[in-house]
Amino acid sequence: MPARTAPEGKKERTVPCRQEAIDALAPGEYAVEGVPGLLVRIGKRGATYRLQRRIEGRLVRRNLGMLTAAQAKRMALKVWAQLKPPAPDGKITLGEAWQRYLEEKPLAPGTRRLYEYTRGKYLEEWQGRSLEQIGQDRAGVRGLYLTLVRKHGKALASLVLRQFRAVYNYHRRVNPELPECPTIAVDIAPVKPRDWALSDEELRAWWAGVQRLRPLKQVLWQVMLLTGARRGSVEALRWRDVDLDRGLLHFSTAKAGRTYSVPACARLIGLLRWWRDQCPPDAEWVFESPQKPGRHVVAARDDRRGVVSAHHLRHTYRTTLAQLGCPPDSARLLLGHSLSGDVSRGYITPGLVVESLRPWAEAVAAKYAEVLGWSE
Repeated sequence: MPARTAPEGKKERTVPCRQEAIDALAPGEYAVEGVPGLLVRIGKRGATYRLQRRIEGRLVRRNLGMLTAAQAKRMALKVWAQLKPPAPDGKITLGEAWQRYLEEKPLAPGTRRLYEYTRGKYLEEWQGRSLEQIGQDRAGVRGLYLTLVRKHGKALASLVLRQFRAVYNYHRRVNPELPECPTIAVDIAPVKPRDWALSDEELRAWWAGVQRLRPLKQVLWQVMLLTGARRGSVEALRWRDVDLDRGLLHFSTAKAGRTYSVPACARLIGLLRWWRDQCPPDAEWVFESPQKPGRHVVAARDDRRGVVSAHHLRHTYRTTLAQLGCPPDSARLLLGHSLSGDVSRGYITPGLVVESLRPWAEAVAAKYAEVLGWSE
């Protein structure tokens, strides 16, 4: 079995609170994202968890033992709830309000993880304060924003304040006696759209990097290139989601639970037919993890080999559709974007128009073939 590797691309030794991500770690100790104070040590016997928090100036440690990621998260939150000091006057604290927001709002898994990470990483010292206290502390909230800007930049500082505002205003609808949201005192910087589409030269450099990867990764990245799908959607593809005879792919894992189907271009169908022959006959996943048989690959990244992130490919796919003159509604359907926001657009039944999208999928593939020098 190949050696396990530590997460790439992180400045700190952190890991998402997902079992498959923790199973892939190299030996050592890591902070678990989104769960304040939770640490996991990877040893010969497996993963051992412990909780380490500073409460009222005193460092408190608790050994949680060998657990699954889900069990460790539940136990850590339970222990922390027992240890943390009560809010003044019994009022709801930011930490409690944040947890209720996550429990009550129908958030996508990725959004939920981002909220959990923000709470543990950037608002840990604020969690024990009541919403009433924070609502009256506009200067403190402005100071928090400016500190985050200085340490991490405007984009991250704005993200943290927007999430805080969402949580605060959610609870203010229930308790109108709360002060106005204190972010009113902050000029939150607008987040500029990412200009991530690859130029022809950058796309050729990307392709050169992909060709240096092992076959599984080569096929994985080509699926992302030729569909514009999100990385998580492609990683979670099952063979039952792939209809090679009809030339269709169904992404059952997608943002906000919006599953969708797209036509696969002829090149992609040929590639997947070849890949199917390389996989075990009873394989469930199109991209099974080499480290964990029976599970799909997770968080595939190859930036150290010159392969940019999957979202660059998604931007490139959308930009190429625009260059080719693809109608906006067709582009939305190909990318699995929401059709809400317009009454007429909301009347479209995606499953009935999939075949009408095939010429655009083929046109994008032809454009890539021209840029990358693919032969027929």
